[in-house]
Amino acid sequence: MDYRRCFAKRWRDFVCGNFRSPAHVAYVFDVDPKTAQNWWEGTNAPQGWVIARAISNEEIGPALIRHLGGQA
Repeated sequence: MDYRRCFAKRWRDFVCGNFRSPAHVAYVFDVDPKTAQNWWEGTNAPQGWVIARAISNEEIGPALIRHLGGQA
């Protein structure tokens, strides 16, 4: 499995574990509903700006860092 697909699945696991729904993801990250749904389903992953925004968020940043580091 290439890294892009692997990362999409890790991101899916993170958003499904930390947000209520794709609509909640869309609201928090200010993305369109289709993008949020794709993340929720693991069909694609965000670009770097979303990851940077998430990591810099005091509420979700630490959980994301733990998750991406394999500690979740």
